[in-house]
Amino acid sequence: MANRTWKPYALRGVLLGACMAFAAHAADAPVAANPATVQLIAAGKPALSLDAKALAAMPHEEVTASAHDEPASQWRGVKLEDVLAQAGVSLDKPLRGRALASFVRVTASDKYQVVFALSDLDPTLGHTQVLLVDARDGKALDKDGPFRLLVPGDKRPARWVRSVTSIEIVDGGTTDRP
Repeated sequence: MANRTWKPYALRGVLLGACMAFAAHAADAPVAANPATVQLIAAGKPALSLDAKALAAMPHEEVTASAHDEPASQWRGVKLEDVLAQAGVSLDKPLRGRALASFVRVTASDKYQVVFALSDLDPTLGHTQVLLVDARDGKALDKDGPFRLLVPGDKRPARWVRSVTSIEIVDGGTTDRP
């Protein structure tokens, strides 16, 4: 039988390797956000959290829409332009100049993202109907919620973001150009 001597530094290497593997795995795990809030972020303004109670207090609209060959559902939610107004971004006047380069980035809990040009939401330009919905067929959203983006005019629902966690207004009209 071979004489084995214990080498403490060997064990440290094994433990260090295990810790590094765990840390790498943990870094890839999705960050758990508060499932009942949406963060509204606009440049130069403090971030705002919109919870279910705040959303319920806003004017709601209802639309009938379907996706992926499902039967049509009755969706209930708040216009995205009204949500943006909560963050201090108003579309009550036609956009001009630099504002025409701004966009809205919507992020889901799984980090899926979509963007809308702010001009697409402007009632005098694109006027795309976009809702932040909180109910489907009279019930709170389950697996798709608590908030979901709905774009009833889209031919396919690629921008119907499930589990919305943040809405960010980005100023794309920077003057720093090469």
